[in-house]
Amino acid sequence: MTEITERIRKLLENQESESYSRYDGEHPFDVYLGVDQSGRKSLALVMNARRESVTSTKTIDAQFYRREDGQLMLCFSLVDDQLRDIFYKFCEDIIESSRLHHKEDGFAPVIERWETWIKFFSKTSLPLSENEILGLIGEVYFLQNVMIPKFGQDIALDSYIGTDRAHKDFEVQDTWHEVKSIHNGVRSVKISSIEQLDSELVGNLDILTFDQSTSTYENNITLNSIISNFRESLDRKWQLKFDEKMRKAGYIEDERYDEYNYLFVSLDEYHVSDSFPKLSKSDLPNGITKASYEIDISAIQKFKAVK
Repeated sequence: MTEITERIRKLLENQESESYSRYDGEHPFDVYLGVDQSGRKSLALVMNARRESVTSTKTIDAQFYRREDGQLMLCFSLVDDQLRDIFYKFCEDIIESSRLHHKEDGFAPVIERWETWIKFFSKTSLPLSENEILGLIGEVYFLQNVMIPKFGQDIALDSYIGTDRAHKDFEVQDTWHEVKSIHNGVRSVKISSIEQLDSELVGNLDILTFDQSTSTYENNITLNSIISNFRESLDRKWQLKFDEKMRKAGYIEDERYDEYNYLFVSLDEYHVSDSFPKLSKSDLPNGITKASYEIDISAIQKFKAVK
């Protein structure tokens, strides 16, 4: 839990019923934290702006209210208190991301940000699958240890488009990278779609290998730890953008992720050109539009980059 999240937690848990406290006098918006008339933890933003369309979920009640002074108040109230830890993180994200905007922008940027959080308040089964956990660990590892040292923070993070449902994980300058994570001993890698390796540009298939581990190992990696450590290395602007990328990937910090522990083993890069064994749209028979397949790693060794 960050210092900001801890401050938010204390404010919300120590607030009296039906009362709000202003969070930060230097914030461009009037932001309040408190407890609404129904006894629910609540985040409120007040400004003289037009009403926007906003969606509630079963666990978050999002509503506009007209104050006596004529200003509008947008409230996000927590219906299911079991999700309070997620709600604290949500409050931090809304408060910090809205610092980048002005009152003239109205409520629209806040609501757009809320929409990236809706899925986390629509279900309680938060954890990703084990394959998705390992895959996201690999992408963040590659971003931190390959892309940023090579291209710098701004270009590397801009190039990370896999969380936006793009076909490739990274696109930068005149090349691309598709990152795959596998368990040690696995002899093939799954390609989820034709488009992942199909391109007019020469790109790279980057295969990261991990061992199962336990929390007792010094170099142990969990999804929570790699994301937290990487995030702390970023400028504040990029922390917020990275947070949004992680939410798009389906991640929000959850202690259950700490049950999955790994050790990094190796990173092997393979150049993907026309001669690389892959499926291309131009080669598909008429009528076939989608396909997934597996590549035998032993069969692509001649394409392996020399370290």
